[in-house]
Order: sequence, then structure tokens, then C-alpha cells
Amino acid sequence: MTRTLIGVSDDNLVSDLTSLLGEMDGIDIRAVARSTGELLDLTMRLEPDLVFVDEALGVEPVAQTVRDLSTRRPAMAILQVSPVRTSETVIKAMEAGARGVVAYPFAYEDVSSRVIAAIEWSVHMRGVLHGVAQVGAGRGKVIAIVGAKGGVGTTTIAVHLAHDHVSQHPDQRVCLVDVDVEKGDLAAILEVRQSVSIADVAKVAGDLSSTVINDAVVEHESGVNLLLAPLDVREAELVSAEALRSIVALLRREFALVIVDGGGHVSPAQAAVVEIADEALVVTTADVLAIRGMRRRMIAWEALGVREEAAFKVLVNKVDKASLLPVSSVPKLTTAQVLSTDVPFSPRILEASVNDRDPRAVTEVGWWRLMSGIRGELGLAPSGQRPAPADQAAAPGRPTQATQPGQPAQSPPARRAGLGRRRRAQHSEPAAPNPQVSSLAPIPAGISRGERAGDRGGDRAGERAGDRGGIALENVGVLPIALLLCLIAWQVAVTGFTFIYAGHATTAAAREFAVSADAGKARAAADDALPGALQGGLAVSAGGNRVSVTLQIPAAAPALIGLPTRITTTRQVVPEQ
Repeated sequence: MTRTLIGVSDDNLVSDLTSLLGEMDGIDIRAVARSTGELLDLTMRLEPDLVFVDEALGVEPVAQTVRDLSTRRPAMAILQVSPVRTSETVIKAMEAGARGVVAYPFAYEDVSSRVIAAIEWSVHMRGVLHGVAQVGAGRGKVIAIVGAKGGVGTTTIAVHLAHDHVSQHPDQRVCLVDVDVEKGDLAAILEVRQSVSIADVAKVAGDLSSTVINDAVVEHESGVNLLLAPLDVREAELVSAEALRSIVALLRREFALVIVDGGGHVSPAQAAVVEIADEALVVTTADVLAIRGMRRRMIAWEALGVREEAAFKVLVNKVDKASLLPVSSVPKLTTAQVLSTDVPFSPRILEASVNDRDPRAVTEVGWWRLMSGIRGELGLAPSGQRPAPADQAAAPGRPTQATQPGQPAQSPPARRAGLGRRRRAQHSEPAAPNPQVSSLAPIPAGISRGERAGDRGGDRAGERAGDRGGIALENVGVLPIALLLCLIAWQVAVTGFTFIYAGHATTAAAREFAVSADAGKARAAADDALPGALQGGLAVSAGGNRVSVTLQIPAAAPALIGLPTRITTTRQVVPEQ
């Protein structure tokens, strides 16, 4: 489809030209500009292949407008719209940079022939310019990383991707640019002190040079070059879209890879880098607020002509298997390409990096394999290169764990961490733990999300079966203890019951002995006061002014030792004879 832009202020001419172009195949009218300024702005944002310019558009001469357009986009074909087409009009238009003149009232044959010729010239010119760019040296790749909202991990992903690329390609220069000019925290994450920021570079955007850029960037100990956000928020307004285009264009020539941290907050600077970047990666999390923020942002960018939604790539970060919104539902909610590599929620792994303010503090091999997988899907990994297996790879910037002579190399079964990354080792003995080997193994490229969902179902079924076996073993161990506690509780209750009746029996025996002074009658009175279960172990001692009754406490089991087996109570006697 040929992207077409119409710069005509007359509504009747716009209607006639639109109807005529609608009859042609392959013409996509992107917008209509009513003034010269609007035309220039839409040209830079929409990047059309064909532009119609009315000679009555704006107060500037049409030749000046055509020259401005051709200077900004050399491969764009321009057709001038005039009331008449004379030799003088055609010559002036061609000298200004137009590819022809279309006269109105429009005729289908005239307009179609001019359009076809202009499109053929544009295609040829783009091929020429593309070849020059391919042959020309120093054109790096620009990756814009933006967040669906704040707190999704945009800066963390940008920092670790840059460090991983430097570690894998030490011969290439990598620049990490903080374009979150109002709330950027790249300097804080890496603990870098700065004297020059991107705002200072933007002040001289019209006169940039390699010296200015190299003086402004700060080289971190990890090897990544940094162009940081301003410390003073009042300088944020200096970083305009035009200044960013000039800065990024020069960074392309100085660095092999430019990673731009656009932050998680909407701003003109963020929109500018999304527009000019080779790849735009949106970082989101698998929750409703983040997904909704991502969709609203993409729709706004597409409406403004910044970038179409299908041209974005989406990375799902902080994946948690306990989340109510599964990661497999994200591709169903957007037309953008969702990376097959998603990043699990790993606060403990990144804790060392946050505390040390250095990405090299992360020693988990699986984490760096995830970063390499993301780089590969962004087109940064060399063709044919695959991530090394977990038992052979080492964390960037860290030595591998050496194997002692005479000992076999330790290689524990790899496990997928997070949703879609848990792989069980079956029919194998577990190896000794290795702190250098991570459970964050990336998904092989040939596994689809459906297969990953099947793996999750099988894994969960195995986990449930293992849980059932564990519960059965726990019940076997807990049951004897529970029975013993029940017996002890029963024995305590029986002891209290016996103590109450012993006191009652002693009182009855003492009353009888006070009247009759006969020990036999006292024992009979005590026996009558007891229930049948306690009469068997009764013993009564009566003499003088004291009566004692001893009862045998029924025992729950012979093994219950340590508890009393007999209870004796005594009462004073006042003779009544």
C-alpha cells in the first residue's frame, strides 16, 4: 500500500481527489492537511510515500513548501496541485523537487498516470537510499523500551538487556539513554554521578558533533555508556521531539546499539523515541491495570500516527503463576507481537543487583539466558547463535563454578520458573545444588504457548499427586500423637471426676462416723455415696476425730505414667454422742 498524504485546503478539491484516488488500487490516504505547518508535521510523523501539495496551501510559495518536504524525506514523491498545467508551472515544480503537476478539474487518466510514475520513482529512490545506508558505516540499531505503566520494570529490563549485549559483544559500543526526563531513575539504579545530561545535549541539538556526544555520555563500569536524564525537572522541556531526532541520529553513528528507556509515563519525548526507533518494546505485567494502560497507550500512539499497534512488541514481566490473569491471555488482548519469552517474578534474584547498584551482581545463569532470549526476539542476537545450556553458560561478568578434579560436573535438572517455565526432571536422581545454575531457563523457540499450557497442566497434575502422597505420610506420623493427647485429656477429666466423688464420699463417711462412731458404718456410707465404677477401689480409715477415704482412679492405659493413680481425702469429725 502506498501511504498518501493530501495537502489541500479546499474541501471540494479534497473530496474530488479523494474519490478519484479511491478508485486506484494500492492507495492508502493517511491524512489531509489544511495548512503548511500541519503538512510538514504530518509528513514527519506519518512518513508517507506520496504527497499532494496545493499551490494555494498556506502563505508560503509552493516551491518553498516542496523544497522543505523533499529535504526532510528525499525518497518521498511530491505532486503539485495547480489550476492549470503549463510548461512554466511544470519546470518550476520539477526544479523545487516535485515529480509532476496535477491540474484540476481532475481527470482519472491524467492523475493515475502521474501517480504511477511518482510511485515508481519513490520505490526506486528508497532502494537507492537503503543501499547507501547499508553500505555506509556506523548505523546502529535503536531499541525503544517503554512501560505500560509505572512500576512494571522498564528500567530494569533496559539496563540488563544493555549489559547482556555488552557482555556477549565486547567489541560493540552500547549506549543506554534515559528519556524519562521527568522521573528517570537510571542514574540512581546504577549509582552514577553526572555533570551533563540529555537536556544539555538538546540545547545544542542544532550543532551536534561526535565530540559533544562522547563528552556527554558516561561510561559505566560494566561497559555500558549512559546518557542520563536531567537532575532538574525544569530542564525537561528542553528535550523536544526535534532535539531527540537529532540526538538519536548521531547516536546511531557512534554506537552499534542504542537502547532508549522511555519510562512508564506518557510524554512527548517518549512518543518521539517510539516513532524513530527500529523496534519498540512495551513492558507490561499480567494484571488488568497494566494491560488496560498498554492498550490505551497503543491506541493513542496509532491515532497520533506515531506507530501502529501491530508494529509493537510486548514483553510480559513479573509473571506469577498465582496471578488470576494468565500470561497466555495477553496475546488475545492486543494485535502487537507478544514475545514468547516472558520474565518470571524474581525479586530475590534481582536483590543483589539493586543493593549493589550493578547488574553484574546477578549471577543466575537463567536470568541472563532470559535476557539473551529477549535480545534474540528483538533481532539483536547474531544469526545461528543460541543460548548456551544452563550447565555450560555463565553469568556475564562472573566466572563459572569450577569443577574439582576427579569429580563429575554437577548439572541439576533445569526447571522453568514462572508461568510456562517449570520443567520437571523425571526418572533421574537429583544432583547436588549449584548456586550458579538458575531455575530461570528460557522456553525453547519451538514450543508454542498452547504446548506450554499443556506442560503446565501436566506439571500441576504431578504436583497434586505428590501433595496427596505427602499428606498421607503426614497423617501416619500425626495420628499416634493425636491419640496420645486424647488419652491424656481423658485421663485428666477422669482424675477430676474421681476427686469430686472422693470428697463427697469422705463427707458422708465423716457424718456417719460422728453419729455412730462405727468404722464399718462409715465405710458403708462412703460406699453408698459413690457410683459403681469407683466402689471397687474404696478404702476408708476412721479413728479419733479424723476420717480418710482413698479411691482408685480408673486408668485409660497402663502406659500413661506420671499421672496420679489414687486420691485420698480427709475430713475432721466432731462426735455427736
